[in-house]
Amino acid sequence: MMHLSLFRRARLSGAGNIFGSWPLLDVAVCVMLSLSLSPSARGAKNLAPATLVEAATYLPCGDGCSALSEPASAFCFRQGDQVLVGEGKSYLHEGKFSSLEELAGKQLQVRFNGSHIWMRPPGGDTVKIERGSRFENFRDSGCIREVRGPILKAAYAHKRPGKVPAYAFALAGTGKGDSYLWFQCDLDPHASVIACHKWYENGDFIGKDWYCPKTQDGAPVPADFEIDRLLSQAGRLVLKSGAVVPEDHRARTNDVLDRPNEACR
Repeated sequence: MMHLSLFRRARLSGAGNIFGSWPLLDVAVCVMLSLSLSPSARGAKNLAPATLVEAATYLPCGDGCSALSEPASAFCFRQGDQVLVGEGKSYLHEGKFSSLEELAGKQLQVRFNGSHIWMRPPGGDTVKIERGSRFENFRDSGCIREVRGPILKAAYAHKRPGKVPAYAFALAGTGKGDSYLWFQCDLDPHASVIACHKWYENGDFIGKDWYCPKTQDGAPVPADFEIDRLLSQAGRLVLKSGAVVPEDHRARTNDVLDRPNEACR
């Protein structure tokens, strides 16, 4: 009844004063059209080209999924210097995103705000998805950073547990129920190894991870090494240079090597 109320106010106050010389019928039609325009249609305006970098289907519930859990489709776009990630769900096996996942590497029309992304494939309809994703297996570094940025931001938004040292930092977790873990990593030049202490989100100590003091390319890791906290996660250390530091899989008992002369591997 909103358009009728506005129509009555126009008549009472004089349509010419509010709408100039518009006929009252035109005014009523315009009002009804504006009210009938859906939020999705309004949000789809001002679309601009963007490249669909990657797309994948996954189960957000991870190991806790039931047999009836519906998968989500995760998307990563690049529009100029801006990287966007988002995801949507197809309910009751409707599969409305299945064809979009085949367009990786191609251009779509995209618009976004803080909470949603509107995307339109060539010759297709505009689809609205949620902005942001928890999909951990994007390959592109820009997509990974966009996923993990909010995770680490949420970690620092909470009060740090008292059992976690002030110099420890948050890294993305294993993807098995722990969104992030607390880490503190040091290079031990005498033992020729990088030792990383780990804590759960609640501050409980987990143990240590061990990494070789050389990158996968064989370059030595400097004593003042810096970890890329967005690209790294539990079980995978990436330096600011982009070099990956492999895990040390040598056997240990009480943190002591079983075979001290064995090379890091």
